[in-house]
Amino acid sequence: MKTSAVILTVLCVALSAGLTAGCVKNYPTREAVQGAPAGILKLSNAPADARLIVDGRDMGPVSALAAGASLTPGRHEIAVTQGGRVLHAQAVIVAAGAQAVVVVP
Repeated sequence: MKTSAVILTVLCVALSAGLTAGCVKNYPTREAVQGAPAGILKLSNAPADARLIVDGRDMGPVSALAAGASLTPGRHEIAVTQGGRVLHAQAVIVAAGAQAVVVVP
């Protein structure tokens, strides 16, 4: 009886590990490469009085970011807010020296 319980436990652990491994994805990190040039994040279709939030930090009104927001290369969580309401939120990957454009629906 003990042997079958051990076998059942081992099978459950193996099945759980196999299912969990399928859920893991390799996402770019927020680690900046030393010396890498910043990337630019531009917003399209955002109201001028909306605000850009990047990684929880208020970057200011969209109207002041016409040239784009300078960001370290990597993955960032962004939100466009207006009057305390989130209009749009998403993850964006900014490449070194490149421009990423987010269209606000």
